[in-house]
Amino acid sequence: MSGALARLLFYPTLAYNVVMEKVSLRRWFDRVDETVILGALPFRSMTRQLVEKENVRGVVTMNEMYETKYFCNSAEEWQAAGVEQLRLDTVDLTGVPTLEYLHEGVEFTLKHRERGNSVYIHCKAGRSRSATLVAAYLIRLHCWTPEEACQMLASVRPHVLVRTAQMEMLRRYYRQQHKRLQSSTSDTQPTVRPKDAVIHKQLAAFGEYVSEMMPKYIQQVQVTCYDELEVMIHPDGVVPVLTFLRDHTNAQFRNMIDLTAVDIPTRQNRFEIVYNLLSLRYNSRIRVKTYTDELTPVDSAVPVHIAANWYEREVWDMFGVFFANHPDLRRILTDYGFEGHPFRKDFPLSGYVEVRYDDEVKRVVAEPLELSQEFRKFDLNTPWEVFPAHREAKEAAPKLEAGETPEKK
Repeated sequence: MSGALARLLFYPTLAYNVVMEKVSLRRWFDRVDETVILGALPFRSMTRQLVEKENVRGVVTMNEMYETKYFCNSAEEWQAAGVEQLRLDTVDLTGVPTLEYLHEGVEFTLKHRERGNSVYIHCKAGRSRSATLVAAYLIRLHCWTPEEACQMLASVRPHVLVRTAQMEMLRRYYRQQHKRLQSSTSDTQPTVRPKDAVIHKQLAAFGEYVSEMMPKYIQQVQVTCYDELEVMIHPDGVVPVLTFLRDHTNAQFRNMIDLTAVDIPTRQNRFEIVYNLLSLRYNSRIRVKTYTDELTPVDSAVPVHIAANWYEREVWDMFGVFFANHPDLRRILTDYGFEGHPFRKDFPLSGYVEVRYDDEVKRVVAEPLELSQEFRKFDLNTPWEVFPAHREAKEAAPKLEAGETPEKK
């Protein structure tokens, strides 16, 4: 009965959608993210726009055959345009996509996401059937609840309508994904962030843009295998580059999460200074690196990020990197009068002095280090070798005269 009613009302409701697109603020399709476009029937006249302007290389059709027979491309026509079509026949008005359809459609979309393509997901009006599949895609991608996914869709395409039965199917899909995540996190193997071709491409484009804006200071830009953007700069560019990344509208890296150093004695400039920045506006991170040696100072980042104050004091204390124009460059971790910088690779493990409490003078005193014995080498494979009295005596092998053979027991 529902199928017959859907066939009866198909053309009137399609005409209604066309009129509403003309007279109201409704759009025929809306982009949900860099991969998914949610929309109504893709007419043949829209093919060139979708392929050339929107980079659509995949189409998910959630209509029955009669709905797309006269107005839309066939599978062969989509293929000729370089577009892969996935058909998931679902009844109009009252139809609910099955769990198998949701899984199949989400995997199809994620496959094209890895390739950097766009996918057009549609039904007749882009409100219910296709919106259900897009919500499942958001649940899988962001680990959102069905309510969060539908709320996000409503903010992009206000006239979406996910009915009660469709919401219940989304909850079943969410429970399956939740169980899958729980089983994967219980694995003892280390968690490795999956590669995302879209994010990698975006970071590379932003890094290239920053490099073009400040070619005087930026020497190299790279995106690591874990989709982390790194910018290598000249030491003179610390303040200009950090200021640019903080104030530029497309960056807004206003939080300094960490500032540290790495000592590589084999290099001419042995110290690598690392600035880790966070943009709350874009939920993005960037790593800025520069270099110096034991004598050359680096400009302080305190005028740009006040959080760099104690970080730079720690780097000075542990590595001996001097920061010019720092408001209060004192040691922060070691004691008063401490000599040397403990995190340098040439600093001895034992240090140079030892600290103890002296009962006679009633205070803590520092004295030259005296080792009571040399460093010992422990062989953890034979821990009982240091206790010979606890070893079991082995039977002495019988001596054999020339020509004799041992007796077999």
